Amino acid sequence: MTRDRSTQTKLIRLGQILRIFMEKGQVSSSWLSQHFRTTPRTIQRDLLLLKESGFPLYEVQKGLHKMSKDLVKNLEIFDDTELALVVALKNIVGQLGEPFRKAADGVLDRLYDCVTSMPIFVKIDDAVPLDSELLNKIVRAVREKKQVTFRYAANKGPHPVQMEPYRVAYFGGFWYLIGNEPATGILKRYALDRINDIRLLKTCCQDVPEDLDNILHKSANIWFTGDMTLEVKVLIDAQVSHYFRRRMIFPTQELKEERPDGSLVVTFRVGRFEAIRNVLKSWIPNIVILEPEDFRKDFLKDVKGWVKRQEHII
Repeated sequence: MTRDRSTQTKLIRLGQILRIFMEKGQVSSSWLSQHFRTTPRTIQRDLLLLKESGFPLYEVQKGLHKMSKDLVKNLEIFDDTELALVVALKNIVGQLGEPFRKAADGVLDRLYDCVTSMPIFVKIDDAVPLDSELLNKIVRAVREKKQVTFRYAANKGPHPVQMEPYRVAYFGGFWYLIGNEPATGILKRYALDRINDIRLLKTCCQDVPEDLDNILHKSANIWFTGDMTLEVKVLIDAQVSHYFRRRMIFPTQELKEERPDGSLVVTFRVGRFEAIRNVLKSWIPNIVILEPEDFRKDFLKDVKGWVKRQEHII
């Protein structure tokens, strides 16, 4: 409990330091030390943490600091507790790498816009709760490039896993650990809420694949792969075609044909058919799968099975 209170006090102080920088042009570390009645060393650690979390603080001269206000957005709208939460979030995601930081900054930007424009409503799906101790171990392993072992609670029963951790990713309300399995050389993903007894090994990891972040960026769900060699061609009914004209329903969506009746022929490139299957199911009955034939038959079999189950409900 004492440690929790200490962490909370520190985060509140960090939020208040941010507010001071937003209100003043330049601030000395000695003034901050006197203002918060703490040691100069503590203030130095606070300023370093804020810098490492991505806030644009820099030292004008020895002991005198300034924040580039043109690089931060609308922080003044938050109270001290909310600012403390922003600091904590930016610090956590900063440890996960640049792509994760950019993703989080995008979410925070939308949050700023939402708060300053109350008529706007943004719905973000709740995520499966994260185990902070587990996340800290994974972040440490990624930063130190250490392999990990853990027990994974799969549907067919728990089993041991050894892998090189690369990234923590969020898809559809679930958090995943993504990395290479040394035994097979296959890039795999494991849901964080099913990972138990994780341990860091002394064995080092290989470098993260250069194209990994690009692959994740182009993925709509956890069925990602670098080789998107499969193509699915779909006919979209005129009643819903405007949705596909206005935005990308899937990252690799490509408009191939606009027909006189208002319908569209659209293609999707995927690495595995599982990546697009459920996406397309959500558009039934306003779609027709044209190609490939095997995927069309398999998709139809799934739908017929569902219809049969519905017909037999008492």
